[in-house]
Amino acid sequence: MKKRVNDSFDRRIPPTPGTPKDVTFPDYFEHRLSNGLKVIVHAQRALPIVSMNLVARGGTVYDGETPGLAAMTAELMIKGTADRSSSEIAEEIESLGGSIASGANWDSCSVGITILSKHSQRAFDVLSDVMRASVFPEEEIERVREQRLADILQDKSSPGALAWRRFCSAVFGRHPYGQPPDGTEQTVAALTRTQVRDFHASRFVPENVFLLVVGDADPADIVTMAERVLGDWQTSKAVDGFIPMPETAARRVQVVDRPNAVQTSVLVGHIGLSRNSDDYIPVFLMNTLFGGYFGSRLNLNLRETRGYTYGAHSRFDARRQPGPFAAGAEVRSETTDHAIEEVLAEMHRMREDLVSAEELDKVKRYVTGSFPLLIETPAQVAQRIISIELYGLEKTYYNHFNSTVLSLTSDDIRGAAQRYLHPDSATIIAAGRGSMLRDRLERFGTVEVFDSDGRLIPNVSFLTQDT
Repeated sequence: MKKRVNDSFDRRIPPTPGTPKDVTFPDYFEHRLSNGLKVIVHAQRALPIVSMNLVARGGTVYDGETPGLAAMTAELMIKGTADRSSSEIAEEIESLGGSIASGANWDSCSVGITILSKHSQRAFDVLSDVMRASVFPEEEIERVREQRLADILQDKSSPGALAWRRFCSAVFGRHPYGQPPDGTEQTVAALTRTQVRDFHASRFVPENVFLLVVGDADPADIVTMAERVLGDWQTSKAVDGFIPMPETAARRVQVVDRPNAVQTSVLVGHIGLSRNSDDYIPVFLMNTLFGGYFGSRLNLNLRETRGYTYGAHSRFDARRQPGPFAAGAEVRSETTDHAIEEVLAEMHRMREDLVSAEELDKVKRYVTGSFPLLIETPAQVAQRIISIELYGLEKTYYNHFNSTVLSLTSDDIRGAAQRYLHPDSATIIAAGRGSMLRDRLERFGTVEVFDSDGRLIPNVSFLTQDT
């Protein structure tokens, strides 16, 4: 006997998803010590764990003539103080069930400890020690130097890494964003303990640092502990060199020669936008549609329709100053020029045509549905708070993220594309078989060919490679 289907509720038809709503970003406590250091606490008592981070504003962008300086300085901060050796620091935290790490990116340097909340006081003592009393032992500098040089050497065998380094150099030139954040063989080999100490002293000063504590923590207790271990830290101003805004350059077409490569790593792009731009959310949505998720136009074209690649992507890396926009893929060598044509065509399409209501609704649902998953854990919340601090965003910025996305129209998307996608001046980089790629890419402009060390290969010597 057939089952009767209720006319008002047919179980064979999937329910219509509801309209996504804004997500309330967790509130947090703020306090400034007398020496200028800012204390931020987000209490989240679900687990007896606390994460403490001391963050200094300004990172790799201040490397100056020594690329890799910020990254090495940050890593070395936890490798020895006046009272603790590198192994003693690690053993003390690990014996309490915690972990310690440090690092740098373009806009900040930081050191953090995650630990059981009952050991918060001990963690504070170690955190203060590595922040204020790092001595940067010569033997640790040499060990980190050797590892960095090994990593740089390994990158030379990665077409993706070679393409990205060449792309940044071509787009940003002498601007700090054009330099490799992990350094070059020359700068890392020549880096000195004095340079490390001077960089640390210029960034890690109270007025330039904020303390972020997330997890099982009471704000009043955290302020008391911070006053005890950091309150007497002598106040001073960070030493900031002038960093010019990156300048837009004309199109460049460059190849990184990998003679035996069977595929090509392609990047197409230019300077993008800064993180605190009012256009950030419209550009974020536009880029998601263009190349920011699996169902994007770029991926469907190059992967599904053309079969050039297993996956294509694009991204705006928004920083304190306008960072790079890049669209890329790993493609079969013989399809490199066709793949580039399709990337440029999709950029033109985003600028010229209105997005359909159906396509726009689909990408909106993807973005707004994914957003709550990005602020679930204490670490994710901490990362958003750090962004608010570093880029001067409103404290309630993420409270209206979804509603802002949902309010955007097809005209808004096209407007964002017209302002921030520039196919006619986009730089084109391909890491692969230079002998094949040079001729194939000439239609896009004069082609320059480089080796894996970044040296320009003159045409006369390059031609001999195929004989």
